Amino acid sequence: MMPRTFTTVELARKLGVSQPTVARRLAELQRSGLISRSPGPKGQRIQLTPAGLAALRSLHQELSSILNGKPRILELTGRVVSGYGEGSYYMSQKGYRRQFKRELGFDPYPGTLDVKLDVHSLELRSLLLELPGKQIEGFRAPERTFGSVKCFPATLQGIRAAVVFPARSHHTDVIEVIAPKNLRRSLKLEDGDVVKIEVSV
Repeated sequence: MMPRTFTTVELARKLGVSQPTVARRLAELQRSGLISRSPGPKGQRIQLTPAGLAALRSLHQELSSILNGKPRILELTGRVVSGYGEGSYYMSQKGYRRQFKRELGFDPYPGTLDVKLDVHSLELRSLLLELPGKQIEGFRAPERTFGSVKCFPATLQGIRAAVVFPARSHHTDVIEVIAPKNLRRSLKLEDGDVVKIEVSV
């Protein structure tokens, strides 16, 4: 595949994101060995490596299977990180828990496991955001309103779970996982541990 020349400003405009975001993602892709970069007179010369091409083909196959209506498991990989403690507050709300129990078949533990995704899994996260998933409606409580949530059934090291995407979340490289039990305690997980999440779509 022939290299293409872009500036980060051009890429940011094409992708609809900020220039710092483009610069950070390109650096991550290069560190992961998925692209090579070299300076050119009109910007950076960017080319997929063989590993990058293989990852792109794999993503294309996964997307094709999903669009053809075939059941599919997406494997997301990342490292456990500490959140801000907001998950326990939101997951304690009865308005959410009733709906999660109905849609997922379990009453979630009041807390989330936060996982910082690797580069390939970030592309799969973007794909999940475009899929319908199971919808948890927002609701109003006496003190405030709570936004909607999209979720997908999943398993993490054999434990039934779900990946959740709050509509008001600002996360771009972290996903939140819920389960009927405390995943950190049950699996003896610490920050930095690598986990694989199998998401049903």
